[in-house]
Amino acid sequence: MKKRNKFFTKKNGFICAFLAPGILLFLVIYAYPLVNIFATSFCRWNYKNFQAPEFLGWGHLFDNYIKMFTLDANFKMALINTVKWVVLTMVIQIPFTLLVALVLAKKPRGWKFTRNMFIIPNIISTAAIGLIFLNIYNPSRGIITEICNKINPGSNVSVLADGNYAFWGVTFAFILFGGSSCLLLLTQIFSIDPGIYEAAKVDGASAWQIDRKIILPLMRPMIGTVSIMAANYGLLLYNEIALITGGGPDNATFSLSYYIYRTALGSTKLNFARGNTAGVIQFILGILLVGCINKAFRTDQGD
Repeated sequence: MKKRNKFFTKKNGFICAFLAPGILLFLVIYAYPLVNIFATSFCRWNYKNFQAPEFLGWGHLFDNYIKMFTLDANFKMALINTVKWVVLTMVIQIPFTLLVALVLAKKPRGWKFTRNMFIIPNIISTAAIGLIFLNIYNPSRGIITEICNKINPGSNVSVLADGNYAFWGVTFAFILFGGSSCLLLLTQIFSIDPGIYEAAKVDGASAWQIDRKIILPLMRPMIGTVSIMAANYGLLLYNEIALITGGGPDNATFSLSYYIYRTALGSTKLNFARGNTAGVIQFILGILLVGCINKAFRTDQGD
C-alpha cells in the first residue's frame, strides 16, 4: 500500500484555506501591479489617446531606461535629490533620534513631556505640516525671512524661489521628525535587563561607556530597523514636495515619487510607460537600500 503524502493532511488543508484569501489579495493588489509595472516599462504607452501598451521590440527593449538617463533632465534631478534625501536621513535623522532616545532613557526631569512633544510632528497630517512650512518660508511674513532680514537687512531671502534653498527647505520639513523611531529605540533600551547596567557600574563603567559599549551594541538590530524606515521615507518622499514646492523652482526639488506622478498623471502627455520605468528604478533602489542596511547592521542575526 502506497504511503499517503504527508502534505495532504487535514491540518495542512485548514492552513491553506486560511492562507488562500491573503495570498489571493497579495497577488491581485501587489504582485500583479508590480509585474505590470515591470512589463510596461519595456513598452510605449501614452494613455492620452487611450492607447494600449505597445511592446518596444527586443532591439529597443531598454529605450525607456536609456532615454531617461541620457535625455530626461527632470529624472536625473529627481534621482540625485532622492539619493541626497536618503543619505541625509541616515546621517542626520538617525543619529539625532538615537541621541534623543539615549537622553530620554535616563529619565531626566520632564522626559515624558519631551517624549510626547517629540512625537507630535509624526501624528500631524502632512497637509498641516506643509501649510506650516509654507508660512515659515513665506517671503513677506515668514519667520525665516524675518530672521534673514534682521541678520542681513535688505537681503529679501525667498527660500522657495531659489533651487538650492528650496531643497533644504523641503529637507527641514521632515528631517528632524523622528518621533516614531525614537519610541522604537526607547522601547528597545527599556527592554534591556537592568542587571547589565548594575554589573557595568560595579566594574566602574561610566555612563558614556555604558551607552557606547553596552546599549548601542544591543540596539544594533533596532537601529537597523529604524534606519530602513527613515531611508525608505527619504526614498518615497512626495507629500512635502507636492505641498510646499510643487517640484519647483525650475523642477529643482523633484523626487522620484513626484517625478512618477508628474510624468504619468500630472501632465498632458500621461506617459505611463516612462512613469512605470521610473517606478522600476525606485523599486530596485529600495531593494538595494534595504539589503545594504540589513548587511551593515546585521539585522537578520541574533545578538
